[in-house]
Amino acid sequence: MNEYSFIRIKDAFPTENLIGRWVIGLAVIHNDFIFLKDQLYLLSEDISTVISKVPASFKLIAASLREAIFYLEESEKQIDIKEYISELPPHILKLYSFLTPLYRTGDQSDLLQRLTNLRNITYHFSKPHRNEFIKALEENQNQIIYNEDMNQHFLYAELIRNSILIHSLLKTEEDEISELIRSIKSAIDNFIKFSREVNKYYLKDFL
Repeated sequence: MNEYSFIRIKDAFPTENLIGRWVIGLAVIHNDFIFLKDQLYLLSEDISTVISKVPASFKLIAASLREAIFYLEESEKQIDIKEYISELPPHILKLYSFLTPLYRTGDQSDLLQRLTNLRNITYHFSKPHRNEFIKALEENQNQIIYNEDMNQHFLYAELIRNSILIHSLLKTEEDEISELIRSIKSAIDNFIKFSREVNKYYLKDFL
């Protein structure tokens, strides 16, 4: 791909082209992850740092990765996309092989399940009857939280959100959380590389 070029959308990505739409989806994931990667590498592998300093970023990163995995796995149900993937150059297929174990049927599906649990628990705040709120409130009943009207954040909400986040990770041993963070970093790096290479390969006929 040339360093500088122009893309005519109607030529490269006509609305009826399923492969083009799939490639655009990968490009969106790529751009999201480029932004989130800066937040990701602020994450220490120390669980106390993750919970106390960047819980909101961690929620967003985990949910985005979960949706990206589903996007790729569901794409394979389309015969045209599956055939297109199978015909990609070997170096791109190698990158793809790093991602397929994350699928629901893959040997690293535990990561997907943990990301799903994290997303389901921490984003369902519209259901205050859920048990996660009860657990978090029960264990913090004796806490006294400073409150200032001028503060942009409700500190008591930070306390409860962080408790829910800890419980949503399921396995709270620090070494397992560290491994989870390493797995997330690796998966996002591989998604970025795969998406970039697919887009470069697809666009070579239009530049």
